[in-house]
Order: sequence, then structure tokens, then C-alpha cells
Amino acid sequence: MDKDGSKIMKRYKDILLPAFYFFVGVVFIEIIQHYDIMKLLNSGFFIALVTFSVGLFAIHLYKKQQDDNKKDAAKLIIQEIRYAEQQVRNVRMLSISEPNYYMGYKLLPTNSWHKNINLFVNDLPESQIDLISNFYSQAAYLDELINIISEEKNKIWNGEENVTLADNKGIFVKKHVVLPNGFHLPENQSYQLQANKALTDVTNKIEFIYNSPAVDKLRDISEGKL
Repeated sequence: MDKDGSKIMKRYKDILLPAFYFFVGVVFIEIIQHYDIMKLLNSGFFIALVTFSVGLFAIHLYKKQQDDNKKDAAKLIIQEIRYAEQQVRNVRMLSISEPNYYMGYKLLPTNSWHKNINLFVNDLPESQIDLISNFYSQAAYLDELINIISEEKNKIWNGEENVTLADNKGIFVKKHVVLPNGFHLPENQSYQLQANKALTDVTNKIEFIYNSPAVDKLRDISEGKL
């Protein structure tokens, strides 16, 4: 559903529901004025009217809860996108050649988009859903790469001497090491983790979307405009 269609449906709902309650109230008052009140309360019509009204109110509460959940989810998604983008921006600005992430941080401590994407399939076109999904996929991949490098930094090789870390970018300098299979590693040779190359590629190519039309629409949803 496009933005204009969503506005029309919201306006229609806001007008129709109060009008219906007003109509029911008028009818109820007229019935009370012209019929015996006890006879009315014991009638099947009154029971049906109460049942219908309770059902309608329950539907209204359910719809309101859904709308509130969607607003809250949109706010969380916007916050997650802003935070992840800021981390990548900082790394881009501070890194000279290769990205240098602080290993204790995660770009996506939570992933509200993955949990709540179903709430927005009728509000966002496919292209915008794909844009947000791709951003989250890249950010989650960066977190995975950072975790791999962090684990490698703490890894001890099973040889005569331990591997020592040259820096915190995933480059390891191995001293003269003899592995269990008898293979000798040369002294002072640097080995670049494949994860670090992937980290560089994704960091440089990830597309920022915080100021995109897709996130603008999420802002409208979070503010109840859609």
C-alpha cells in the first residue's frame, strides 16, 4: 500500500469508528425511551448488541496494540541503523588503510528488523525492504568478521612457540614455530587473515541508509503518520 492509500485508510478508520459508536448510542437511547428497560435488558437483541459491541471493542484494542508495536519497532530499527552507521563512519574516518574496529563492540547488539520485518511489508515497497535488509545483512556480516578476528587474536597455536599478534587488524607475526605435523613456519613472516580482507571490502562498500526515503518512511510510521 502506498503512502496516499495508507493515509486514506487511516482517515477512514478515524471517521468510521466514532460514527459507529455515535449511531449505537443514539439507537440505544431511543430504545430505552420507548421500551421497558427490564424487558430490554432481558431481550435477545440487547445481548446481541452487547456481544457485538464487546467484539468490536476487542478488535479496536487489538488493532491499536498492533499499531503501537509497529511504532515501537520502527523506532528501534531507526536507532539500530543510526548506531551501526556511526560505527562504520568512525572507522572509515580513523582508518588509514584498513578498518580498525574495537573488538568489544558490535554494530548490531540487537536486530529488530529481522524480528519485525513482517510488520512493514504492507507499508514499504519491495525496493525499500530490500535496501534495509541488505544493510542489516552487511552489518551482521561485519559483526561476524569482527568476532572471527577477535577469536583469532586470542588463539594459541599448538606448536613449540606461540603466535604473537603484530597489531589488532588481524595480521599475525609468527615466530619460528613447528606445528605437530612437522611443518616449519618461517621466522617473522606476516600472515593476513582472509577475514580482514573481507572486513575491509564490506566496510568500504556498505551503503548508508539513515537519510534514505526508506528510513524516512519508518520515521513516519514511528510518529503515527502512516
